[in-house]
Amino acid sequence: MRKRLNHDAMAAVGFIEPWSVKAGSAAGAFLSCVDPKASVRIVTLDRDEAADVKWEIARHSDALSIREYELGSWAEIPATALRSEAYELSLEILFTRNETEKPVIAIGPLLLNLEPDGRLVAVVEGESHTIAEVRNERWYQLDVSVSPGGVGYRVRRADQQVVAERTIPRVAADISGPICIGGVSDRSRQTLNARLGRIRVTSAGHATEWRFPTRGPVSDIPPVQQGGPAIILHNAPTFAVASPRFTGEVHDPRLAPDHFDAIRLHDDDFGGFDWAADLTVHIPENARSGVYALEVRTDRGVERLPFFVRPREPQSNVAVLLPTATYLAYADEQLPPHRYPWHGSDRAHLFAIENNFLSLYDTHSDLSGVSLTSSRRPRATLRDDYHYPLSNSPHLLPVDLQLLKFYALHGIAVDVLTDRDLHDDGFDSLSPYHLVLTGSHPEYWSSAMMSGLDRFLGSGGSLGYLGGNGFYWVVAFDGDKMELRRGKNDIWSGRPGEMHLSMTGEPGGNWEDRGNRHPQALVGVTYVIMSFGSSRPYRRLEGSYGAEYAWLFDGVGEVFGDSGTVLGGAAGYEVDAVLRSEETPANLVQLAVADGFDDSFQVRPDLWLADGEAERAAMRRSDMTIYRHEAGGLVFSASSVAWIGALPAPGEDNDVGRIMLNLVGRFRA
Repeated sequence: MRKRLNHDAMAAVGFIEPWSVKAGSAAGAFLSCVDPKASVRIVTLDRDEAADVKWEIARHSDALSIREYELGSWAEIPATALRSEAYELSLEILFTRNETEKPVIAIGPLLLNLEPDGRLVAVVEGESHTIAEVRNERWYQLDVSVSPGGVGYRVRRADQQVVAERTIPRVAADISGPICIGGVSDRSRQTLNARLGRIRVTSAGHATEWRFPTRGPVSDIPPVQQGGPAIILHNAPTFAVASPRFTGEVHDPRLAPDHFDAIRLHDDDFGGFDWAADLTVHIPENARSGVYALEVRTDRGVERLPFFVRPREPQSNVAVLLPTATYLAYADEQLPPHRYPWHGSDRAHLFAIENNFLSLYDTHSDLSGVSLTSSRRPRATLRDDYHYPLSNSPHLLPVDLQLLKFYALHGIAVDVLTDRDLHDDGFDSLSPYHLVLTGSHPEYWSSAMMSGLDRFLGSGGSLGYLGGNGFYWVVAFDGDKMELRRGKNDIWSGRPGEMHLSMTGEPGGNWEDRGNRHPQALVGVTYVIMSFGSSRPYRRLEGSYGAEYAWLFDGVGEVFGDSGTVLGGAAGYEVDAVLRSEETPANLVQLAVADGFDDSFQVRPDLWLADGEAERAAMRRSDMTIYRHEAGGLVFSASSVAWIGALPAPGEDNDVGRIMLNLVGRFRA
């Protein structure tokens, strides 16, 4: 369905593409704005005082405008698939939750609709005819035969038992256009929630059949036979979902692709904006690596669209790896207030609700989980002034900016990279650096990202894990799109047999369950507890006084981190701890611990613990650790989403800041 953006909550939104760009290159700015004459400029975000940056901005239109976008996925069979006026369309279909009347098949003026009560109703010559009653979550075969004198409908169950059959006379009106499945060609109606399986058109004695691959998302599906037209898929439906042939015996699409040769349509699927760029930003070759924004100043206020500049050539031996995969997973999260107790407010969530944008933490209208997202989206929550309503504190980018501002204030140069750079360029993106620091919440990692980090550590590089709940979910990328598949989970649970990523075929879920690259083996800790209760300080342990790592705590007291922007301390929101596990590096040293969390912090129920409830009670803590990798580098873990938020404010000093200066100082020396 084509819609116009609702700007009640935000006067200007948009995105920069690419959002990680090398100095000496250019990036496009794609905007929707209520003020045609809004002014734009580039500003720094990673300094305490935002500075105007005089880079060239090329305009491609005289005025900004409010843009349109499309929600809902559907399929289109081109008219060239039809060889005569008489033909039969057959398709496999499973209906999911639909609360309003939806189009099932549209052939010019011939419509077959699904009513909320489960009736399939044909509209022929303006007259409505009930064809059958169908149930949700049951596969049917639907046959539609079209001739100049009539249209016939037959509904069969998967076992071929006929549910209903009816022929309706018609006047031979023009139906020479495409066949639309789940939508209408003028995009004027909300699309259908359903699964589609195999499709066949028989025309003039010639049969053309289409089968959906298990790899996706793709927009064109060629027929099984050579030379026929491709089905066009609009707005990124979900691939690699269970088809009528799924028996539950095989859960890997690579082993039995015919069990997963179906797609899932949602009325709120969003494949990304199809806009043209309004502006092009040219980044000079000598531009400083850092975080910048296109600032859009309207008659209703100011919005800033962040982007990241990496150096043309390395300028430091320390890099900060910003977690854009996590930024994208959370982008435009709805957080509807009737489901979540807001402790603050932010305009981005109101914008997402008003326009029905979904994050990977939301569910579609049929209650299935959102598994695909695109970087060509508003990203309204990606702002330097963003406050998470559930905690009423900064989250993601504004926290990570505190780290960059802190080092800048102390005259320490660090290069900025993103995890998407790591995904695309692998080890080469990290190889110039001695130390790589993560952001506050590096939760989502692709296989390519993990492989690049493995090679970096294997080459002797060192890692500072400055967050919590890191290295947790498995994702895959294809161009501007990112895919996630969850298993049983309290966010949303995936369907049986649908844990594999369609983009790569590999198992999804979390890295703990993949059989290698467990975060415990990588960084020595595992995500254990979360809450929006008060954050806690750390207390030094014996390992922090030992000769090997005492340098990290020069000038640091016994207790540190009792204040911060994220819930008031250094250990909080989501925190990690050391498990008693063979995965744990043998030379791991526990440096400090934060405990005494209130009862709202509970160990996640899916975490298996060797000593059962006794160990579970003891796991309500955050462990700061370090170990020396077998290749020689160090791996330090702060183990808290709140850690970076506990850095000192400008003009102030604290122990968290001293630790971060000591860590970087070790490698700069």
